[in-house]
Amino acid sequence: MRKLILTMIILISLVGCDYTKSEPATTEKNSPTSEAHFDERLSNTNGSIESINDGNDKRFSYLRQLSLAKQESFVKFIAEEKNFHYLYDFTPEDMVLVYLYSLSVGDPDLIYAITYNAGLLPDQETFRNEYFKYASNYDSEIAVHYRYYESLKIDENTAEENKVTVIITAGVGIMTNSLALGLQKEDKIWKMDIYHLINQYKEKTSEVSE
Repeated sequence: MRKLILTMIILISLVGCDYTKSEPATTEKNSPTSEAHFDERLSNTNGSIESINDGNDKRFSYLRQLSLAKQESFVKFIAEEKNFHYLYDFTPEDMVLVYLYSLSVGDPDLIYAITYNAGLLPDQETFRNEYFKYASNYDSEIAVHYRYYESLKIDENTAEENKVTVIITAGVGIMTNSLALGLQKEDKIWKMDIYHLINQYKEKTSEVSE
C-alpha cells in the first residue's frame, strides 16, 4: 500500500508544470508538499506519465525538470521496489533533482535508498527516525528555496571518476545562494553523499538543547 501511494504521489508531481525562473518571489510561501498533490484523474490512467500530463497543474516539481524518459524510469524505480537498474543512466545532476524531490515530499526511505552508504549508514529504521528528528525541517526549507534554481552543474575542478560535487545556484532579487552536494558511485548509480549533513543537524540540536 505504501509503495502504491508513493507511486501515485510521483505520478501526480509530474503533471503539467509550466515553470519559469521569473516566477515572483511571493510564491516562496507555497508548501513543498505541493509536489504530492493528489488528483482524481489518476484513477483513469494506465500509470504512465504521458497519460496524466494534461497541463492543468502549474506547480513546480523537481521531477519535471528531468527528461520525460527519465521521469518514466523514476516511476518504474519506485514501482519495482527501488530497482536501481532504472537509474543507471541518471547523471549526477539528475540524482540531485531526485534528491531534492525526496526532500520536498519528506520521504526518508527514498533518501535512504539514494544515499551513499560505504558501510556508514545505520539501518533504515534508525535512519528514518534520525531524519524526522534532526533533518526534516532543514531539508524542507532547502527544497522550497532551491526550486528557483538558475544553474545545476558539476564542479569540474574537483570531479573524479566516481566522485563529484554538484552545485545548485538559486537567486531571488539581488540575493544568490549556492548549495554544494557531493555524490559518489555505488551500486552502479550516483548516490548522494549526505549522511554527514544529518550528523551536523544532530550537533545543532544538541547545542540548542544545552
